[in-house]
Amino acid sequence: MQLPLLPFLLLLGPPRAVLTLEPPWFNVLQGDKVTLNCKVFQTPGHHSIEWLHNGSALPIHQNSYTIPAVNIENSGEYQCWTEHTTLSNSVKLQVSSDWLLLQVERLEFMEGDTMILRCHSWRSKRLHKVTYYHNGKDLKFNHQTFNYTVSQVSHTHSGSYYCQGNMGHSTHLSPTVVITVRDPRPSTSSSSKIWYYIPFYLVMGLLFAVDTGLYFTLKREINDPKKNTRHPLTLGT
Repeated sequence: MQLPLLPFLLLLGPPRAVLTLEPPWFNVLQGDKVTLNCKVFQTPGHHSIEWLHNGSALPIHQNSYTIPAVNIENSGEYQCWTEHTTLSNSVKLQVSSDWLLLQVERLEFMEGDTMILRCHSWRSKRLHKVTYYHNGKDLKFNHQTFNYTVSQVSHTHSGSYYCQGNMGHSTHLSPTVVITVRDPRPSTSSSSKIWYYIPFYLVMGLLFAVDTGLYFTLKREINDPKKNTRHPLTLGT
């Protein structure tokens, strides 16, 4: 029963590896611990995972890559893949050497997404009197969770953000982070392009249906003992 799915999978092409960050913040401070996890399509047998950093191969072949203490040289773009997958999504890591950093998962959100901001200190030193700012105005947040969270962002949440906090008797400001919130609805020009792909998917679906029908027809003939008896061809008298 698995055979008919094979042509369909081949039409779809090889699966794509998925790369994620743990913790999820793309911007970190020197000395932070970062782990990159590569999720790949599982196939029988052992297949090593290949890693790229700024386009250059890394001597890593496991499905996770942990950097115990990042430095500036670790900044850049990461990707992973195997012989049975296409290249993963690109994950960018930005390492800075500030006292304070406003961390965020990404710089671009879609309306309705959840956005979490974290005011992070160097070597996770204790912070107090933390304040978040959006376009220069201070924000109210839950001091018990420490992070600033918006459950559903809208276009009004676009703009510049930074945080302020005290470490000991010193007050520090984080660098500004510019966040953009976009409308998830496709533009008119984008939606019109979809019509160009409809004939392709119709043809692919038809080919899959024909292929599946041929498979079951052939299977019935093979399993039918009456049709399994072969007769010599008669050329006529």
